[in-house]
Amino acid sequence: MKVLNYYVESWRRFGDFRGRSSRPAYWWPFLLHPLVFFVLGGIFAAILELDTDQIGPEIVYFIAYVWLSIALGVRRLHDMGRKGTWLLLGLVPFGNLVLLYWLVQPSSVETNEWGDLGTQGGITTASSDTEPEPPQQTNDIIR
Repeated sequence: MKVLNYYVESWRRFGDFRGRSSRPAYWWPFLLHPLVFFVLGGIFAAILELDTDQIGPEIVYFIAYVWLSIALGVRRLHDMGRKGTWLLLGLVPFGNLVLLYWLVQPSSVETNEWGDLGTQGGITTASSDTEPEPPQQTNDIIR
């Protein structure tokens, strides 16, 4: 499952602020985080018999995820050819709208100072996930 691979890869690259992260590599962990947080909260509430207004050990996961989301955001901005310091735009009123617009944009196909499209953190990703297109004409078969 690619979704879980993206989530695990985001934790593996926890402190990596170099390289690039594609759009799905950014959004799938972002969307899975609340689910994991609430499941952990439920598990810890059941084990430790916590009330609904008490904070449990899942807060440690939340704090770690804040750091991870900063690293993911920086790599995602790199993927579009922008510097990671643009993430600070989120501290300005309405800056989150600009960031959201940038974060949903497709990856930049050009090679930039953070690597080419297939490079993530200095590691070239395998291109065997996609099969080559079959030839369309008989001239393509002969070549």
